[in-house]
Amino acid sequence: MIIVTYQDLPPRVPAVVQQNPDDSYTIIINDNLSDEKKKLAMKHEISHITGGDLFKEEDVGSIEASCHASSDKFQISEGIEIYVKDGE
Repeated sequence: MIIVTYQDLPPRVPAVVQQNPDDSYTIIINDNLSDEKKKLAMKHEISHITGGDLFKEEDVGSIEASCHASSDKFQISEGIEIYVKDGE
């Protein structure tokens, strides 16, 4: 399961993702982004989750470059359970 919440983040941070103790994930998306940029940020973070990026030992720059390079082709699978929390 992926839990999505919208919060104020620093302007340079579109979103962050973390794994939770129950093996679900939380994506925090910058609430100050446009709707289109929020969608792109969510897609990017889900790409990190499905790509196993949180567990790779590569440097962050390499992981980000790889994720950005493949983001045009990435599609969110219908089998991914996403829960959006309101009021965060």
